[in-house]
Amino acid sequence: MPGLVVHGSGHFVAGDARTGSRLLLLEGAGLGTLAVGFVPIVLTGASRRLVGPGAALSVVGVGLFAISAIADLYGVLVPPGGIGAPTAVVPIVQTDVGYRYVYNPVFSYRDFVVYGIDYRPGRWRVHPTAWFALNASASRVRVPLAYRLTGPVPRASSAWRDGSYFDVEAALTRHADLADGFVTTTAEVSLGGRLDMQRVAPSLAGSFAEMGLGWGFQRYGYQVKGAASDVGELLLARFGYGLYIGWPGAAQGELMVYYDHRHDDIAAGFKLRGLGSGVAGHFGIEGRMYLSEHWGVSAEAMVGSAYVAGVSILFRHAERP
Repeated sequence: MPGLVVHGSGHFVAGDARTGSRLLLLEGAGLGTLAVGFVPIVLTGASRRLVGPGAALSVVGVGLFAISAIADLYGVLVPPGGIGAPTAVVPIVQTDVGYRYVYNPVFSYRDFVVYGIDYRPGRWRVHPTAWFALNASASRVRVPLAYRLTGPVPRASSAWRDGSYFDVEAALTRHADLADGFVTTTAEVSLGGRLDMQRVAPSLAGSFAEMGLGWGFQRYGYQVKGAASDVGELLLARFGYGLYIGWPGAAQGELMVYYDHRHDDIAAGFKLRGLGSGVAGHFGIEGRMYLSEHWGVSAEAMVGSAYVAGVSILFRHAERP
């Protein structure tokens, strides 16, 4: 299969040496970044001074490696031009309500109702979300505030050429499980963006890559008499690869597979046997599809220390491009 070992080999075989070379260089950059981050962790026995930057570089390296592999597969398997394109204008307001099923053998909760609103008056964006358990005293409320440095905004007069963007974001999160006696509060900052892959090569039109990196400060409070609170830090890192589905003027959406390194949400860290359990974050797939100008549906599934899956109904309002 092209791209699984030597990234870009699929394009070399197809006669597109230019794209093949770019993907091969991207694979090399990923392996190099991974080595720069991971080797010092091993050599120093995971020194507290180096494990943070080393882990961040390791995740970025793995992200570049994975993105180059998936891009090679996409470029040779998907028809030229892809199967969809992004909208030039993002919604001013988007709301969602849905259901998530969570299976985690450690906790008793299973069913969650999920709410969200995404308000973007211009380059600023506020996107509060809330998860409330239906059968336990558990909830997760998150309020991010972001600023778009470059990319599409909700003004038809400022239509962007594609879906690429770059944002800076700050967020406050409260995760409470009163039945098990703890509450965590997280303050965080991060940088993240999306690159439409047609900027890398024409054969990758209709696909995109995402990556983000940040840092969080957490307070752990225990609902136990006499227990003191703990504080800690949280590495935030995420990467994914997706494709657009549908064309402007018709049913339109997108689908993305991703890895998220954060450990403080419902899916949390990936569970394995042995010492490596919980070190990695979780994996997921998410998609959304607008069936009309205003109404749509989304779905997601995540695998970490818990299994999470569910669907939501979407409503949006945007200026006509």
